[in-house]
Amino acid sequence: MNERRPLLLALLLVALAFELVVLAWGERPLDIARLLFSNTWGNRYGLGQILFRTTAIALSAVAARVALRAGLFHLGVEGSIALSALAVGALGAALPRTVPAPIAVAILVVVGMQVGALTSSVVAGLKVRFSAHEVISGIMLNHVVSGLTAWGFAAGLAEKGSVHTRPLPIAWVAARLSVFPGSSANVAGLLAVASLVGWAFLARRTPFGRELRAVAASPSAARGAGVRVDRRLVQALLLSGAVAGLASVHDVLTRGNAEEDRTEGLGFTGLAAALLAGDSVVGIVVASAFFATLAQGGLAINARVPREASDLLVGLVVLLVAIAPRMSAAIDRRWAR
Repeated sequence: MNERRPLLLALLLVALAFELVVLAWGERPLDIARLLFSNTWGNRYGLGQILFRTTAIALSAVAARVALRAGLFHLGVEGSIALSALAVGALGAALPRTVPAPIAVAILVVVGMQVGALTSSVVAGLKVRFSAHEVISGIMLNHVVSGLTAWGFAAGLAEKGSVHTRPLPIAWVAARLSVFPGSSANVAGLLAVASLVGWAFLARRTPFGRELRAVAASPSAARGAGVRVDRRLVQALLLSGAVAGLASVHDVLTRGNAEEDRTEGLGFTGLAAALLAGDSVVGIVVASAFFATLAQGGLAINARVPREASDLLVGLVVLLVAIAPRMSAAIDRRWAR
């Protein structure tokens, strides 16, 4: 229970922040909460949209969690997703239309993962070669990728007169789930299921996962125990980038193209979900659903409370999850007197 108390404290403070934000706009928190729930979990369309957003966030969260397992705060997940999306969308537009759908999808998955890993290799190289902090290099990488993707779309990868690549053949686009009519929920969500299951096994059942945790706990102790620390750091970042590439594949297969800035913020939301979830794979699903509800709910309540309020709550979650352990410890010390 003591381990969960900081998280519960953070969620309590987020609920309080939600009430204050709603009150600031002159609305009743209970009315807005009902409106948010009825337009998300309260109907099949809303459920489908939450499922779609949850799978996208979960893929990003797994990417972030792989790096966090090794003690790395990989902000470059955002850049890996953006550049992979451009590569997957451009390649999908260029492939012959006669390629069978299963083969085309497999090619796009492989390319997305490779480009994501290649993008993250910049952070990995700077980390092990120059001891550059991954947060700084990740921020730098995101800015570079933002410029590269903007240039790529402007240089001809986008369809003429638009900011997206040419559409994929209908046969290649992920089939929608008819049980959620009108929503974007689709079979590409299986990528998230495979990633979650694969990471759960890798993290808990293999020497690789255990060594990543040892590196995070104490690099010097891990090195003394025979772990090749630099190698594991590089592998963690490359795997993180590869999973981020899957998030871009999910986006392209869902929408049928790649669009400039459409995945913006997905990497950061995934990182927030990974922080909220801790080492629990089930926690990743729950945290991803939580952020998906905030995102979809922001659209539902936009007529009465600005959508930016949900973005504010996402930022508060990250902040409060980070400081909640210290707040909980301070409360303990206060009561111990």
